[in-house]
Amino acid sequence: MEGKGQLEGGGRGSQAGKATATRASTTPSAVLSGRVCAQVKSGDGPVQIARMDKLAKGSALKARTQAINQLKAVLVSTDPNLREELAALNNAETPPCLRTARWRRRA
Repeated sequence: MEGKGQLEGGGRGSQAGKATATRASTTPSAVLSGRVCAQVKSGDGPVQIARMDKLAKGSALKARTQAINQLKAVLVSTDPNLREELAALNNAETPPCLRTARWRRRA
């Protein structure tokens, strides 16, 4: 009895579950002769949606990290009192704190 992933001899080996040499050579010729045809992916299925979601999430995370790093670079040259106040905040707390801050202008 031969199951998935087993060789003709009944054992498992490095070729388990892989196409045979004859199938690998006949498939391209069958496509070229027109006996079989490949179906084009629609690009709008659940896998494509998950892929796009992952891409957007990665892009947003990269932009967030870049903005935080840029903010920290600017804070290096700012007023020491403000720098000490913001140094105690973590990355998630810093942007909302700056958004609600009221800045005093020096004359």
